Amino acid sequence: MNNKTDNKFLMQTAVLAGEIMLKSGAETYRVEDTMAHILRKSDAEHVDPVAFNTAILVTLQEKGQEPLSIIRRVKSRGTNMCNIVQVNAISRRFCKDEISLKQTYEELTQIKGRQYSRLVYNLGTVGVVFGFSLFFGGAAVDAGAALIVGSVLAAFITLGKKLKFNDFFLDIFCGIGIAVVSILLQKFVIKNMNLDTIIISAIMPLVPGVAITNAIRDTLQGDNLSGSARILEAFLKAAAIAIGVGIGMAVGTGLLGRGLLL
Repeated sequence: MNNKTDNKFLMQTAVLAGEIMLKSGAETYRVEDTMAHILRKSDAEHVDPVAFNTAILVTLQEKGQEPLSIIRRVKSRGTNMCNIVQVNAISRRFCKDEISLKQTYEELTQIKGRQYSRLVYNLGTVGVVFGFSLFFGGAAVDAGAALIVGSVLAAFITLGKKLKFNDFFLDIFCGIGIAVVSILLQKFVIKNMNLDTIIISAIMPLVPGVAITNAIRDTLQGDNLSGSARILEAFLKAAAIAIGVGIGMAVGTGLLGRGLLL
């Protein structure tokens, strides 16, 4: 693979693989490693893939020629381990010459951002809240309340995504919904439920556990810039959840205290 056109296509394929992985929540060192393996299929003298939380930069230079560079902005990020596994599998097959470059690119473009319907995601959210309510020592009545609050959380997440809230405001929005509904549920429906257990269980699907884990792994790999950015991202997400729950509790208790909710 010596001509400039092939190298450009190879770079586009590597960047596409890296973009999918970065959007799916992969660590930056893993993104760089995958792109490097793909780019080494060329005869280039220098191959330099660099990944940040919000951007990908790839440079490839053949001996005696001007370097080729591609920069890709990555605006949205989430967690999708299935996509990461698929990209790894495709890149390994390409590196083993089991598939061509064109087939690799086509298979990467066919990777979907979401493997399940919104209903399945919502059921999973409710299940997580229900499971954590039992894990945190909740009684049967708390588990029943968790199902209700988990359903409300799923509805708030769906509504927030339809309204295109960014992650920070989505977490605040969901936190408010969780707290207000939990307080009202305890006041009017299930008076003997444990409010703390329900609220803590309900925020667990929002907690940035993967972001914190990736931040630590990036830092241990020496990617201090990406690690610091991920730590800040996780902190802001945790702060948004706390702000939302705090506002919700203040609103709920305030309304009840003033007798506005009978």
